[in-house]
Amino acid sequence: MPAPPGAKKSRAERRLLLKADLVILPLASLGYLVAYLDRNNLGNAKVMGLITDLHLSANQYYNCLTMLYVGYMIVMLPANLALRKLKANRAIGTAIVFFGIIMCCLSTARTYSVVMALRFLMGTGQAFIQGLTMYTSLWYRRDELGTRSAIYYSLATLSGALGGLIAYGVEVNPHLSYERSGRYSWAWLFLIEGVIAVGVGLLVIIFLPHTPDDLIDKPKHWLFTHEDIKLGVERQASYNTAEAKFAPIQLRNAFLELKTWLFATIQGANVLGLAVAGNFLPSLIQDFGFSALQTQLFTVVPYACAFACCITLGILSDKVNRKAPVIFFTSALAVIGYIMLLSTASKPVGITAACLITMSCYTNVVLTPVWLVINTLGYTKRSTVWAFSEVWAMCFSIMATRIYTDPPRYIKGHSVVLALNVLALVDVVLLAVWMHAKNRAKERVLRECEVRGEVHPHIRDRVSFEDVQDGHVAFRYIL
Repeated sequence: MPAPPGAKKSRAERRLLLKADLVILPLASLGYLVAYLDRNNLGNAKVMGLITDLHLSANQYYNCLTMLYVGYMIVMLPANLALRKLKANRAIGTAIVFFGIIMCCLSTARTYSVVMALRFLMGTGQAFIQGLTMYTSLWYRRDELGTRSAIYYSLATLSGALGGLIAYGVEVNPHLSYERSGRYSWAWLFLIEGVIAVGVGLLVIIFLPHTPDDLIDKPKHWLFTHEDIKLGVERQASYNTAEAKFAPIQLRNAFLELKTWLFATIQGANVLGLAVAGNFLPSLIQDFGFSALQTQLFTVVPYACAFACCITLGILSDKVNRKAPVIFFTSALAVIGYIMLLSTASKPVGITAACLITMSCYTNVVLTPVWLVINTLGYTKRSTVWAFSEVWAMCFSIMATRIYTDPPRYIKGHSVVLALNVLALVDVVLLAVWMHAKNRAKERVLRECEVRGEVHPHIRDRVSFEDVQDGHVAFRYIL
């Protein structure tokens, strides 16, 4: 039997977690790494001369940024709901191979319309990568998910640094110059990153395990013993129902609940900051007065800070079993960062602000989905709330491509993102208060049943989490 949260785990449970950590975490990390590497490289490509070489106007460049989010929004919800049917390794791995191939094709693009079409297709493939959040929630318990998510998602923060280093390496290599190779430097960037993604996708298809309840009837598995899988199913039952299927009533319930909209707004602020960092950070740093080559190198600094922050606060949030205080703190970092950018054009202050903003958005974009997933019961409901928050957030990503139009200070853009982060701070407090009130109400109901000498129907009749979702009297929200 699995140990209760906070208790010392048995040897069998530690062995199961070790196996999962050694396979699932590296594959998830690589998946997120290549997803964000390919998603955000248009910012590096711009510094490398993409706009000039393809004769794009500023508005056409912004349209190319936007199209990825359009494809993403269309596919996100169906991708989440179909994940268990399609099996995670096939769905996610094939999607990674797909957008890697699209990135390779993008290296040959020479017209605006081709770039637009390929960016849209890339968005449809990238929508599947977020299924990793749902997938890992079926392997890890509520008090383990923050640490694991921070570990595998932290590589997404390094994608910006890696992208900058690859771009720098391409530009300083004389053999990859247009005169020697006949290929633009930004085309080499797209090709290299696309090939990396294809390789990662193949690894995911081959090695990512199915969920525990999918493996239980299999005669054997290359990594997990039958005892491991049985224990995994028991751990999964702590807030999941085995072999849960699509339930339309949960779809409706998701949109009728206040926390769905509060989570969506918080994630909107996070993803807006992420879009700013991914698409505009190289340009922002270049506008501080650095050369093109210096810009590629200086983009490493904010992402390195984000990596350290994401890992540290992810582990801390599991240690204290609290998410709201950590998310509030990191949202406050973004508020401070944008105030600094709006207040002065100083180069040191600008770099410091860029670090604070990147630390905030990359940490929050990990912990907010974790907070959402561990506090939403019912597979369809959880998938819907998570997908809706991402789709809603993509609207803000599109907005990011339209509000950063007044360089070098970007007053309009910074002001809008600042306002949304202030709203996120308020929403974190409202969510924590709402969850606390719901927990107290359930405890009061149980006390009243105890006084009357009764057993609550949810417990007496063994009502499953799939039937009543978050309303189950035995379920408690984690603040």
